[in-house]
Amino acid sequence: MDSLQLAQNNIVSPRKISHFSNDAKLSAVQKLSILESLQESLQLDELLQNFAAMATNYVEFSAMRLVSDSLQTEVSLFEGQRYYRSFNLNNKSQPLAIVTFTRDTPFQRNEIHQLRQLTQLLQAPLKHALQIARLQERVRNDYLTGIGNRAHFDESLHTSIEQQTRQSQQQGGLVLMLLDLNKFKQVNDSLGHPVGDQVLISFAKVLESVIRSGDQAFRVGGDEFAMLLRPATEYSAQKVIKRLHAKLEESPLLAQYDISASIGVSEWTPGSNSESLIQSADEQLYANKSATS
Repeated sequence: MDSLQLAQNNIVSPRKISHFSNDAKLSAVQKLSILESLQESLQLDELLQNFAAMATNYVEFSAMRLVSDSLQTEVSLFEGQRYYRSFNLNNKSQPLAIVTFTRDTPFQRNEIHQLRQLTQLLQAPLKHALQIARLQERVRNDYLTGIGNRAHFDESLHTSIEQQTRQSQQQGGLVLMLLDLNKFKQVNDSLGHPVGDQVLISFAKVLESVIRSGDQAFRVGGDEFAMLLRPATEYSAQKVIKRLHAKLEESPLLAQYDISASIGVSEWTPGSNSESLIQSADEQLYANKSATS
């Protein structure tokens, strides 16, 4: 299953805690209160934020990490601590997740017992949150390549422009890149859809290999792709394009069929909107495509 990364940079500010219970066993009232708190949201990042904030009322810790093999999901709230305790959560007999708490002093026996009880209370809402995350991934990702689909692109472009408008005076910019495969139609028509699908999958992997952690790649239809680079300038976009061309030549399948890409780039400026950015990049793309055909 494709990897899904959620809320990697979410921070839960440590609470000032003056009293911790020495009683390792949580009461029924405490458990009910915790469960009610965890039902406030089944969005994965919000659930983990709520759980971490709530758990610090019982045991002091500096970091919490959750890893779910099913979605290859990891959420880190803090890092760099020396001592840790991990707890496995299972859905019936199947592994659900591993929750790890860390801090810079050893955990006491009663604290370990309380953390075990707390993570068990997380099990049911976490199961549902992971199911929702999987569904969201399927809705937002292209079924063939695993990168973002057109709906995700439209949403991300709109959000990025809103963020850029608010932060226009700060360093960094937004660049939209549209890409169209050259010679794909000939390959798809002559060799069939199975080979064409492999070309699309290989190209998507190339895109993922050249973008940075804050960038996004999408398949917006057929053999048309898009990338959102942020923070970026047109100069840094050219560096991405250079890496892209090099990776295309290194890909055995894409090189075998002489697959290249025509690219159009547009950089956000004050007053830009989704339509103007797409139109500008689209015009440049087809000018480049006409020059190579």
